[in-house]
Amino acid sequence: MGHVIAVEGAHATVCVEPNESCRKCDAGKFCQAAGTRRLVVAENSIGARVDDEVRVEQAAAVGLSAAFLLFGLPVILAVIGLLAARRCPETVILIAGIAGFGSGLLVAKIINDRLKKSNFLPRIAGIIGHKSP
Repeated sequence: MGHVIAVEGAHATVCVEPNESCRKCDAGKFCQAAGTRRLVVAENSIGARVDDEVRVEQAAAVGLSAAFLLFGLPVILAVIGLLAARRCPETVILIAGIAGFGSGLLVAKIINDRLKKSNFLPRIAGIIGHKSP
């Protein structure tokens, strides 16, 4: 659950605070940073407005894909860089590994920017009420 703090077109920014349902959610381990509240951009197809309390949903598979994209891809490309330069001097091997890791981060950033515009965003599943000031 959270409350809408901004609406822009078909998306809303929601301030999400962890609650009991977050502890039961499979993706809760990935999306909640040390139990603190956070801002989430969500698809707003139901017309939530600023200060509405809303329920936000996202498929667990999206969280796992995001974790792979952010952590797995750069490591895989770093290993490929290291293996490609294995017969070179150590300095070249180090540079190849760093270049592979950096390439992985760059690719992850590009994919993330493209996915922001797609259905990989969380969505507002329901309006619970209106938050009092």
